[in-house]
Amino acid sequence: MMRTFTLSLALLCVITNFTATAQTHTPRYISMTASSNGYYEYLPAGYNNAGNTSTYPVILFIHGLGETGDGSPAQLPKVLVNGPPKLINNGTFPSSFTVNGQTFQFIVISPQFNAWPNAVNINNIIDYLVANYRIDLNRIYLTGLSMGGGGVWDYAGYNNTYATRLAAIIPICGASSPSVFRANVIAAANLPVWATHNLNDPTCPVSFTNDYISYIENAPVPSTVPPKKTIFNANGHDAWTTTYNPNWRENGIYNVYEWMLLNQRNNTVLPILLESFSGKEVNAGVLLEWRTSFEQDNSHFIIERSADGINFVSIGTVTGKNLPNGSSYNFTDNSPIKGVNFYRLCQVNFDGNKKCYETITVRVSKNINSLVSVYPNPASTNIWVKVSVPETGTFNLQIAQADGKIVRQEIIQKNTDVFLKQVPIEKLPKGLYVIKIAGNGVSESVIFSKQ
Repeated sequence: MMRTFTLSLALLCVITNFTATAQTHTPRYISMTASSNGYYEYLPAGYNNAGNTSTYPVILFIHGLGETGDGSPAQLPKVLVNGPPKLINNGTFPSSFTVNGQTFQFIVISPQFNAWPNAVNINNIIDYLVANYRIDLNRIYLTGLSMGGGGVWDYAGYNNTYATRLAAIIPICGASSPSVFRANVIAAANLPVWATHNLNDPTCPVSFTNDYISYIENAPVPSTVPPKKTIFNANGHDAWTTTYNPNWRENGIYNVYEWMLLNQRNNTVLPILLESFSGKEVNAGVLLEWRTSFEQDNSHFIIERSADGINFVSIGTVTGKNLPNGSSYNFTDNSPIKGVNFYRLCQVNFDGNKKCYETITVRVSKNINSLVSVYPNPASTNIWVKVSVPETGTFNLQIAQADGKIVRQEIIQKNTDVFLKQVPIEKLPKGLYVIKIAGNGVSESVIFSKQ
């Protein structure tokens, strides 16, 4: 008897633990607004774990006309035939998405409407979700197909209060007659839009999507976030199967879920999507190359280097190109150290916000003949700075801390091919510094360590 009880208790613990951590897709027979009496609730793994206070991005999905119903156990499953609820029900909706090195899990809410939803109905549902779920208020995403796509247009363009609750919208073959007023509201709110449609849609004409996008592009208060549209060269009304497919990426860049996560309300769109960053030793030093697949509001990149992987200093900047489909970049470090060099790429917005990405390493097998050299390195009291360039004239000597703060700056006059100057550093705190010589077409930086 005791053994049976023990085994039963162990099994109960396993089941309880699984229930607490697993993803769930649960029918809820609850009215969130007058036109909806039930919905499906999808929660990420671990949402209900004890002590979990995390907030999550939410997708509010609005179905098509054919899935309307009274929200009862008999009719609510009609919502599962298309879109994210279908993927979740089939087990093909990814449990997480990674964008710019950050991993996200969605809450997905799929209500069933008993009639065509209006903007107030949708706003009531958002109010309910905010009150009853741990939602990241800067990451509320609204999407829908056909009737639901029309509901997305109608809600986002209803007024500025509604538009600014959303981080992004994805209307699919939206059944909403294009409205200049709604388009102007969406543009003025800087609301990111990605609309999709089939070219030969016999149910809802493609002109609906084309006109909405055109109105937004030509709004009197232009959006800082250019709207996106994708017109599939296809017949029929079903543009949603492709759009919602996690494996479909327009031009191989990102799927619609990743695109959603690029956008958030307090920082309307992440400025770049970094595709790759690599480095290799070349004759001139170390060649660093990187590629973005998306750019917006990208002022410039800062290239940082470290000898220990902990303390980094800036060794150069590259101006952002801000092309919507991304760009390729490169930078050559002409004065790496012999051995392992740590590099990281930081991106700076036009508003000054900075984000640094993962560190890479490049091993340098030989000493590089730099135009500027510093010795001894490391040093404790003084360093000698040697400038070996034929140019003469006025040069600026600058020493900066690892965080970029300038601690010494002076003007030097160079009258010979090789210039040598002793610089006292005994009053500087211990750490890594970068010394930069600039002038007359020359700009070189070298890292040194104060002990």
